[in-house]
Amino acid sequence: MVGLYDPLLWLGIIALILILGPTKLPQLARATAEAVREWRRAFEEGGGRQQNIPQTQQIQPASYAQSQTVEIDYSHPIVAAAVREGIDVRGKTLDQIAEELAKKLREKSSRQSI
Repeated sequence: MVGLYDPLLWLGIIALILILGPTKLPQLARATAEAVREWRRAFEEGGGRQQNIPQTQQIQPASYAQSQTVEIDYSHPIVAAAVREGIDVRGKTLDQIAEELAKKLREKSSRQSI
């Protein structure tokens, strides 16, 4: 099975050289290496995780029984945007939060266009 891919690998390399040309291929390799280096440096500086950002928070909405808690994932882009817009996300599903956020953004854009 491995022997089958050897000719395909060489064919792919030859196709890349023909498509990109011998001058663009080293530039592409340098750009890729620089992007990997930048990603590794950012990952190491951040300690491999985001700092000072609460990922989840345990809350108890009034509409739920006292024994139940709902976890809100504040790292989700929709939830984070809703919180930035001042929307109360407690006790709501992601769909409800998205609907409220869309409504608020439509209102905001209609006020700005007037």
